Amino acid sequence: MQKITKENESLIIKYFKENKILIMLTDTVYGIMALATKENEIKINKLKKSNIDKKISIIFPNKEVLFKYLKNIDKEKEKIINQKLPGKYTLILNLKDFSNFKRDDFGIRITTNKYLQNIIEQVGPILATSCNISKEKICKNTEEIEEVFKNEDVILVMDKEANNKASTIIDLTNDIKIIRK
Repeated sequence: MQKITKENESLIIKYFKENKILIMLTDTVYGIMALATKENEIKINKLKKSNIDKKISIIFPNKEVLFKYLKNIDKEKEKIINQKLPGKYTLILNLKDFSNFKRDDFGIRITTNKYLQNIIEQVGPILATSCNISKEKICKNTEEIEEVFKNEDVILVMDKEANNKASTIIDLTNDIKIIRK
């Protein structure tokens, strides 16, 4: 594990562009992140000891970029997107032609964390999942992260303690359904 401070923004951007795995604070919890590619999704799932096919959410920089990829969105779902994003919500949506993923349903976020939003605007959409080993509690501070991931090839961006409440998940692919509150 390598540790850097969030003031090293240019280095963080460089690491994302090099397909490194970073652990950073979102507007909810610490997240394990990388550029949004299928290869990085597999790497993150291996790190978390999850099934390598487990779907990981994507954080977009803003709604304008997100709407370029959306498919099958009616007025009701568009209204929900506009109400909930940016915010502490993950919306499961269908995307078209996104990277090299072999699926079209994705958990989508737009963070309210302006620092992270600025980075995503510079590197493009990123994968983000809670910072933990699969089925274990979410790491809420850098000390817990260091203990759990100390021997892993990750970059920890040092920051304050997280609020420790993960995002609410709403599935908008078919009928509107709350998955996690």
